[in-house]
Amino acid sequence: MKHRLLLSLFFLPFFLLAQEKGCTVGDCENGKGRFIFDNGDKYIGEFKESQMHGRGNYTFKNGNVYKGQFRANKRHGYGHFFHVNGEQYIGEYANNWREGEGTYKWANGESFSGIFKNNQIVGEGIYTYADGSTARVRWNNGQFETISTLVKEEPKTESKASDPFAENKLDPSDIKGLVLPALSNIPKGKKRLALVFGNSSYKHKPLKNPQSDALAMAEELQRSGFEVMLYTNAKQEDMKRAIRDFGQKLKEEGGVGLFFYTGHGLQADGRNYLVPVNADIRKAQDIEFESVDLGRVLVEMDYAGNELNIVILDACRDNPYKKEFKSSRNTHNGLASINSAPYNSFIAFSTSPGAVAKNNPKGEHSLYVEELLAQMRQPNIQLEDIFKRVRRNVRKASEGVQIPWELSSIEDDFYFKQGQ
Repeated sequence: MKHRLLLSLFFLPFFLLAQEKGCTVGDCENGKGRFIFDNGDKYIGEFKESQMHGRGNYTFKNGNVYKGQFRANKRHGYGHFFHVNGEQYIGEYANNWREGEGTYKWANGESFSGIFKNNQIVGEGIYTYADGSTARVRWNNGQFETISTLVKEEPKTESKASDPFAENKLDPSDIKGLVLPALSNIPKGKKRLALVFGNSSYKHKPLKNPQSDALAMAEELQRSGFEVMLYTNAKQEDMKRAIRDFGQKLKEEGGVGLFFYTGHGLQADGRNYLVPVNADIRKAQDIEFESVDLGRVLVEMDYAGNELNIVILDACRDNPYKKEFKSSRNTHNGLASINSAPYNSFIAFSTSPGAVAKNNPKGEHSLYVEELLAQMRQPNIQLEDIFKRVRRNVRKASEGVQIPWELSSIEDDFYFKQGQ
């Protein structure tokens, strides 16, 4: 009898947990929490006005899982859907349906990348077979028709023996997907991969520093053991494709992923958007369609499931569309704080949420990037300590106007450089 009583006491908490319903942890009204539905489905993520809104993970009772963005209780934005049968979709959603650009992967290793509308494939796209070969195809009457077979183009890569930044070899105004190899050994053989964007040449409110910021950051990351995918003055299609390729490469190779963006950035309805140079934004409603949602980067990192992620954003400049958004209540200066990010992530902003970073018209680099580069060159300094130094020095240099901000869930130590 005594043993039975002990066993019953041992299993009691698990039994009670299984019976929990509703909001079981956190704030499910305007915050972050866990909600268990009557049918057994579970949502963990952000809420707004008691609705799933923002980033979150939704686990269905049957084992299917969606990780990504929500709006008003529906999948909306960028997300990753896992089916228990091994199929998965990663791409854009609208009102719960696959809508926009995305990739559908079947359990046999084949996939289609293209446009989806009302949950269905439409038009042309790229079909990848299990052996890695690809073809341009058209969806017609419920089946794929091959238009042409494709030969995979290897990305343009500078050799390890050369320094691509010497003698002005790179045209800084038009770099699209140049892959720069690591120029130093990586500690313990851990792979490091970075995606770097620098957007300057906007038709509306061009910026002086991002182009040179991106090149300098790419060079410093190379010297810190990162392979770098570099883009300057990127259009929306370039940015979306690059982020998707970055996520896939990060998933295949693992290790440390770093995303760096400098250029115009906006927040609308609590979400952050990176602005391509070809964005045609005339009203607040255009932001979602003309920009690139930062959530896309976070979803790709979540999909990759790699060891550590670092996101650095120097995109908190003054809103270039103030006049157009004057009547909108949902747009604000700077970027919004991020309440949900992939596990083991470090996210750095050039200034605090909702604030505006200073430009540096007299210098080659922005105030933030200039100080960040100086600190990254110092060996044997942990990641968090580097950004503490950056925050202190930028605050002093800007006389308190600009205070860099970070969010972190990392558990391990990380050094850009060690043992030098």
